[in-house]
Amino acid sequence: MNRPVLLLGLLVPLLVAGRLSADDNAVIPAVSTATSQIYPQVTCTSTDPAICADTLQLAEDTREQLAPLLKLGPVWRFPMRIHVVTPDDPLSARVHEEGVAAIIVDKTMEIDLVLPSSDPDAREAIQRQCVTALLWEKFFAPGQVFDLHTRLDVVPVWLIEGLREWLNEDPDCVREAIVKRAALNGRAPTLAEITSWQELSSDHLYGLWQRAFCYYLVNSLVQVGPRRDNFQQWLASLPGAHSVSANYLFPTESAWQRELFQAPERSLELVYTWEQTAAEFDNDQTFALALPGEKNVLIRTLDDVFSLPHDKVVIEALDQKSRVLIGLELRAHVSWRPIIALYRFALAGFISNKDPVQTRQLFEQARQHREAEIADHQKIIDYVNWFQVTHEDNSTSHFSSYFSLADELDRAQAPHPNPIRASLLQVESQLSSGN
Repeated sequence: MNRPVLLLGLLVPLLVAGRLSADDNAVIPAVSTATSQIYPQVTCTSTDPAICADTLQLAEDTREQLAPLLKLGPVWRFPMRIHVVTPDDPLSARVHEEGVAAIIVDKTMEIDLVLPSSDPDAREAIQRQCVTALLWEKFFAPGQVFDLHTRLDVVPVWLIEGLREWLNEDPDCVREAIVKRAALNGRAPTLAEITSWQELSSDHLYGLWQRAFCYYLVNSLVQVGPRRDNFQQWLASLPGAHSVSANYLFPTESAWQRELFQAPERSLELVYTWEQTAAEFDNDQTFALALPGEKNVLIRTLDDVFSLPHDKVVIEALDQKSRVLIGLELRAHVSWRPIIALYRFALAGFISNKDPVQTRQLFEQARQHREAEIADHQKIIDYVNWFQVTHEDNSTSHFSSYFSLADELDRAQAPHPNPIRASLLQVESQLSSGN
């Protein structure tokens, strides 16, 4: 039976797992489907049972965490099927990126999500679709009839991404650092900009920037107290005929800007020191490779990239490394940021393979700039050490000298407790001055 499919505009169309067939002559591995014990409406299909277990656990945790905030019922309303395609899956040759579709079944809808296990953002994609499905429970009334004209993009991007980020810890305080730096530099988006975003950018750096502000907005709206009460009342009004606009939840633009400047810095500073950045880069510039035909895992650095084959294993490792450098660049010391950016551009060039000559030049420029920066920093350290050794300064700092002088003057001007002793001191003072 053909079933209408509502394709979600934010993602690529799904190749529905049940309708795809493998080559008849291929050896089909054991593809199994696991069902959530808590929410049987959620299933996961994969050749790896561990992946199924982790995926179902993620879905269960997502609902358990959001249930008190969204005031969800005990039943997962829209059935959700997740297919994580491993390299030995019959679909691996056809599924190279994330895909999702909403299928109309008996005037309601079911959700199919398929994605390759090699996707570095697989966990994020699964959790995003879970959050979207849970928000659909709030945005669509229980009696909603779904057809090909139903708008599935009614849930705003800022709410989906903000809640998804809100569910996850950020031990390095990257989100607060992004918000604070943008506010201090006058580059923070207005509230109108954030609430008008229709999709996340495919650029990793800009996408991370968008998610940080989505999180900050949602986090400010769900703080325990009157704001959370207003947020929950707004969600409760959505399925009704007279739903309330979310605009009344938001602060004024000037109040929003004040909130941005109050971005908490928690346990870490906004940016690393020069030494911290250098140490982080030393760690981040190395990566491990398990190349086909090699018995041992290879450890390489960014400067070794051109000695590696341009194959899938290398490309995936470098793509992941590029994401790591994005996070480091956001927190790096100002002297290191152009160097890290050069390495990122060089990695992007190698991955795209459009202009190998220019890419090689970028790697060489990055290496030279890095060596020059380290050498210049060492010269500064050497000069400071020389200055401290050769400069004779037995006095304390200006402020310490000032305060000690003030104390001495106070003691000199204070009346002596013994009047006879005070008179003798006055006579001695006059004799010594020749009067």
